[in-house]
Amino acid sequence: MATQRALEHCVSDAIQEIKRQVRRIRQSHPNVKHRIQDYPAMVVACGYKRSGAVFWGQSASPVNLQYEQPIKKRLEALAPIGEKRKECNNVIGACAEPHAANQVVKTFPGCNMKELQFSSAYRPRTAQRKKYCQNCKETFYEVL
Repeated sequence: MATQRALEHCVSDAIQEIKRQVRRIRQSHPNVKHRIQDYPAMVVACGYKRSGAVFWGQSASPVNLQYEQPIKKRLEALAPIGEKRKECNNVIGACAEPHAANQVVKTFPGCNMKELQFSSAYRPRTAQRKKYCQNCKETFYEVL
């Protein structure tokens, strides 16, 4: 069983890795003006209660991502993936939560959505904890 501590540790490691990647990119291109957008907006970890496995995901465009059927079905129940809806300003499928959960479902086919666990959501640039958006709350209503 993944503990909340393990989830938070996974996110902390992910944030450090993202910061290392951004530093490497910036150092290898010193003449390029870098922006805040070098960082993903959010990072979150998702665990599967039965196995203890933990995966992290970062917010990113859902355009080329093939979501596993349970995640895809939940997202499309809100609106088409890649679009916005009036209840939330975020693009459907672009949040870190479905990206992380998709890795769990891909690794453990048939897992029950009720057995997912999420860390807090963090902004990697500042390591600031943020609230889950309305899209994620409705997609993962059993566990968020």
